[in-house]
Amino acid sequence: MSDGPNSDSEVTITVQAELSKSAFDALKDLARRRGVDANTALQQAIATDKLIADNVGIHDKVLIERPDKTYARVIFSK
Repeated sequence: MSDGPNSDSEVTITVQAELSKSAFDALKDLARRRGVDANTALQQAIATDKLIADNVGIHDKVLIERPDKTYARVIFSK
């Protein structure tokens, strides 16, 4: 499959979504911290969730290593 200009990754679809105020505020905060617009932040969030869903099994652990060498475990609920 090609990632050229005619691939599905280049096609845009307009969607309408209803978000809670807290989800919308979180989206705006993500966008602001990343220096992107809300649309881009939403696309990034979807891509991140897809990456995790495709690669993390039910009994796997996701760890965040901080600069001070401490760790945080990420737990996903169903």
